[in-house]
Amino acid sequence: MIGDIIELKEKHLAIGKEIFEILNVRLPLKNKHKLIIGIAGESGSGKSVTAFALQKILNENNFKSLVWQMDDYFKLPPKSNHENRLESIGNVGIQEVDLAKLSQNISDFKNGKRIIEKPLVHYNENRIADEEIDTLDYKVLIVEGTYILEIDDFDFKIFIDRNYKDTYENRMSRNRDEKSDFVEQVLEIEHQIIKKFKEKADLVLGKNYELLLK
Repeated sequence: MIGDIIELKEKHLAIGKEIFEILNVRLPLKNKHKLIIGIAGESGSGKSVTAFALQKILNENNFKSLVWQMDDYFKLPPKSNHENRLESIGNVGIQEVDLAKLSQNISDFKNGKRIIEKPLVHYNENRIADEEIDTLDYKVLIVEGTYILEIDDFDFKIFIDRNYKDTYENRMSRNRDEKSDFVEQVLEIEHQIIKKFKEKADLVLGKNYELLLK
């Protein structure tokens, strides 16, 4: 997503290194197959920084990787989606996201399709464009998002177990949410959906961003 704010800190890189070491044990990183890693959690939980930190560590270890964000797969651009929620709180949920398109893009990557066309959200311009990704030299695809573990396309799944109350400061620092009763209501609905994904995870990060083995 163009317009998002990502700030990598030492704690993110440290966790990225720990995750990389676990992947090296649990997955055959050196085989010829392309691998898909999913990172799920609530808004502001640290999905994006974890994804980009892991990407940096993978790249430094000669496993060239891509990061895709579920936010690019919303059916409506950000401001329009917010207006749609205002019309009815019942519009909040998994149905807002084109997970079928995301699943197809993931499948294309894993099957070695070289040029993949995917959506790209321009946050400040409130529009959704398309971009073409040349995947030829990439070994690993990292996908992060709230609802991504609804699909079963991942070789390794990570869940960040921090709810929207734990992550208030993170959300405010990214200028993505405003403090209001409506936003908190939306986040509570999302919380009830997202919490079920924890049981699907191969690895969990705790409330203090600590790594919890499963």
